[in-house]
Amino acid sequence: MTSVLSSPPQTATGTARRPQPQRWTAARLVWALSGLNLAIVLGVLILLFVVSERWWLGAAVTYLPRLPWGVPAILLCVAAWFWHRPSLWVNVLSLALVAGPVLEFRAPFLSDHRPAAVSAAATPLRIVTANIQGYRPDFASVLSEVSRFQPDVVVLQEARGESPLLDDFFPNWHRLHVDYYWIGSRYPLKLVTACNTEAFDRVAGLVVELETPAGPLLVANIHQMTARRGLKDLSGSELLQGTAQQDLEHFQTLRLIESNELREQIQQHAGDRPLIVAGDFNTPSSSNLFQQTWGDLQSAFDVAGLGYGYTSPVKPQKYWVSYLPWARIDHILASPDWQVRWCRVGQSRGSDHHCLAAELVR
Repeated sequence: MTSVLSSPPQTATGTARRPQPQRWTAARLVWALSGLNLAIVLGVLILLFVVSERWWLGAAVTYLPRLPWGVPAILLCVAAWFWHRPSLWVNVLSLALVAGPVLEFRAPFLSDHRPAAVSAAATPLRIVTANIQGYRPDFASVLSEVSRFQPDVVVLQEARGESPLLDDFFPNWHRLHVDYYWIGSRYPLKLVTACNTEAFDRVAGLVVELETPAGPLLVANIHQMTARRGLKDLSGSELLQGTAQQDLEHFQTLRLIESNELREQIQQHAGDRPLIVAGDFNTPSSSNLFQQTWGDLQSAFDVAGLGYGYTSPVKPQKYWVSYLPWARIDHILASPDWQVRWCRVGQSRGSDHHCLAAELVR
């Protein structure tokens, strides 16, 4: 008798269908990693915009480069194309969240402020702010770029000592230089106050009054304490012991106190006059520290800027792309008396900050 052995079903070409466990495993892995990465991106958004600098981890995420959060989604998009195409949509969503809110993309059409009608007779005011790092490494290139904006008012921070270039670029301007703050204007100006703050026992800004054709207004030139001094200790054994986190949170409290002190002094002198506050805030506008103190003022770049508007750090980097800033910590703020027409970030490498320029209309 002839025995009949069972055989696997044959395909049209005569080849048996066999399971593909490796492909199936890769698909599941891509799907799982895509979901995990989306959850991480959502967690980063919560740390940035809900927790913010109220907790040490939120503070660290606020000031670290944010572009790397998009790298896993890019790699997973490639993997999904080969092994699990439905995962593409999850990674595209992750990329969109990073490119948009995580990196703080701005565009005028996304702003809550809508342009109001402006009289043809209204006189615009152009203002530029720049942290010039003690005139290093190339102050001439900074001033060349500032001049191209054709400003009416220029405020500089870290202007330690004097530079003859200021006379060359701003002849016949009204100028004031106190501590390491410099303010120049086409219009007459006078010192209102130097803002001494107790939190760090320092002069954190100047307030001047400008006499313009449209009437008097106040301009504050400020430089708040950097978060970097607190963040640099988040490493080593102190981080494991928890003391580094406590020190950072204490330092953040002092930064908030300084910010509130500054605003109080500025507001005492502002009264009902139009107000502009410009300078190196050392904090992004998304931060709770910024919002608690300055949130009622218009941020020129948030209102009328296009792109990401990063202004710092502009210098060679050891663990990052040189001259590629990742933080928008320089701001021009305006009271509701003003409409922001445009706001732009400079590109000069003459300092470790890009300058910031805006045109305002009363």
